[in-house]
Amino acid sequence: MESEKMELRLINPNESGFLQHIEWNSEEIRKQVQMMMSAYTDVVYTEDTMKAAKDDRATLNKFKKVIEDRRKEVKKKCMEPYEQFEKEVKEITALIDKPIGMIDSQIKEYEEKQKAEKKSQIQAAYDESIGDFGNDLPFERVFDTRYLNATFSLSKAMSEVIEKIEKFKTDIATIDSLDSKHKLNVRDVYVRTLDLSQAMAEDRRLRELEERLEADRKAKEEAERKRQEAEAAKREEAERQRVEAERIAAEQKAAAQAQHESEPEQTTQPVSEMGRAIASIEHQAIAQAVHAAPEEKQEAPAQVPEKQSEPEAEVKRYKATFWCKGTLEQIKALGDYMRANNIEFGKVAK
Repeated sequence: MESEKMELRLINPNESGFLQHIEWNSEEIRKQVQMMMSAYTDVVYTEDTMKAAKDDRATLNKFKKVIEDRRKEVKKKCMEPYEQFEKEVKEITALIDKPIGMIDSQIKEYEEKQKAEKKSQIQAAYDESIGDFGNDLPFERVFDTRYLNATFSLSKAMSEVIEKIEKFKTDIATIDSLDSKHKLNVRDVYVRTLDLSQAMAEDRRLRELEERLEADRKAKEEAERKRQEAEAAKREEAERQRVEAERIAAEQKAAAQAQHESEPEQTTQPVSEMGRAIASIEHQAIAQAVHAAPEEKQEAPAQVPEKQSEPEAEVKRYKATFWCKGTLEQIKALGDYMRANNIEFGKVAK
């Protein structure tokens, strides 16, 4: 069928018979509206005149509605013949749409078949190049739907796919050559993003994180070491204070005992001549022991002057039993002091 011989011709109205312009009293209405609206120029309503404001608004809306209703009525009258014309035309075009749909479905089926065949050839090129990286880089990640466009050649599509695979292999080799314990993490990031710079950034991030964690660990260890040292020092000081307290307590106890033993003892019995003789012998013996030095010449025993007998009724005698410990010089000085002050002394019986 030759469509150029088919022509839709208007019979009534003809091409020149269409309504060209709708004439109406627009200027008259315009002037009336402008005059009415001038009454509302710069008008200000207050709280006391709110009712008047609402009444004015209702009046203007009513006036506007009258004009709008008339416009819609004119439009409807103008559109009635067109709407009938449109309905009749669509009934005819519907007869054409049926074969168009049938032809279109066959064209689409053919095009889909062509696309499927093209995609199959692209995947064959992928399968030949991917090797052992199919799990990390599946076909869907290198395929682009643009490849199926009729304007995109098959050879160009296959080249792009192969280039993507080769780049993937090169980047993986770069990651595998890293001297880093984080290679697996870096590889995972790359496989997920196919962005080598982002994967390398992950390696730097993990290294920095590891350094911070190691620094924190060392700082905690150092703090713990100092804490333990402080606790040990505190325990040592407490032990030292305890020992010192025990020593002082023992000394105080010994001093108290010595003071108790040195309290005056009233002697009611006269010292016998035999007792004085024994004391004299003991005095000389201790004096010899005090003045004797291991590597010095033995000095003659010091003579302890005998004390003059005093009336027995008036003599008070005190007895103190003690021992002393010191250097040889200190013991000599103690003996000299007691002799100089006529203090009797002798050995303590074991």
